[in-house]
Amino acid sequence: MEISKLSKLYAKHPLLYEQHSQKYGQQTALYSVISSEPAIFYISRSSQQSGHASLEPIFNYLHNRRTYFLQKWCWNMENTFEVEKVKQNEIQHISQYPKHKFIHLCNTLEEQEIFQKYKLNSVFCNQNCLIDEKIFKPVLSIPKIFDAIYDAKLTKFKRHYLAQKIDKIAFIYYYNPLEDVACYQEVKSLFSHAYYFNDALAENNKFILSPDTVNQCLNACKVGLCLSTIEGAMYASIQYLLCGLPIVSTKSKGGRDVFFDPEYTLIVEDNPEAVKEGVDELIRRNISPETIRIKVLDQIKQHRLVLISLIQSIYDQEGINKDFKMEWDQLFFNKFCKLQRPEETIKQLELAKHN
Repeated sequence: MEISKLSKLYAKHPLLYEQHSQKYGQQTALYSVISSEPAIFYISRSSQQSGHASLEPIFNYLHNRRTYFLQKWCWNMENTFEVEKVKQNEIQHISQYPKHKFIHLCNTLEEQEIFQKYKLNSVFCNQNCLIDEKIFKPVLSIPKIFDAIYDAKLTKFKRHYLAQKIDKIAFIYYYNPLEDVACYQEVKSLFSHAYYFNDALAENNKFILSPDTVNQCLNACKVGLCLSTIEGAMYASIQYLLCGLPIVSTKSKGGRDVFFDPEYTLIVEDNPEAVKEGVDELIRRNISPETIRIKVLDQIKQHRLVLISLIQSIYDQEGINKDFKMEWDQLFFNKFCKLQRPEETIKQLELAKHN
């Protein structure tokens, strides 16, 4: 079924959408297992409703074992109200599972300060350091066809309308067919001249493009756009940079600017004219993609070392005589978390106990 028809169907029948979500999405959660002994998990959380399965089965399975949960936040947490809720939830969790420990991976120093204010264990380690640079890279053989690209969900806070003055514009997108139909229709109407990579390249009835395909798309463009005023650290921003695209961004909260540099990033005012001027200026600068990539890789390395050192400190604390740096390359994958079924993970942990 075409995505537009499916959207209309879900919009008319919200219950059907909920049923499909439960059947196809809510049995999985975003996380990865870093170590089974000691038990260390990397988990993805948001202050907003995630729509995925709870990790409760894993919590219950490990209720009597010392377990470390390295928790990254996929939405801006520079908010005392939200962090206070995190604190209360953590207190409640520890009262039920006293051997569990949480360490919060903050996308900005400001977030870390607020977490520390509430005496929550935290480190400054931006999630964007976990995008795989072997996937996202310059491909010099691909011609630069489009002046700018915006890889973003079709939803109101992404503010696509700010790109409306750019003639040669391309989009990579996804959206919630129940909540974002109006935005989908608005963008398609406002940008009838745009090129939609998903519409052209999606295969096998899959609407979302693979990371390798996204890399090819980005390399056909000259400048990456980041137009929201608040969200998380925005994976798309680091994907642009690893491909060697300079960025035009509006002022923002959430942590995407951690890897920005004035040489190849312009922060512009919140209007279409300023966005267009920013794109034109970066095109004129004609910065080498490798120049951008090399500088960004250096920043990524610094943040990854924070994570590797953190996990090594857990090993040392638990008396594990291993060097985590030697394990990193084998364990690492793009984003370092994926949708998994908690029940399957429990089976794997059981097998690990007997090996």
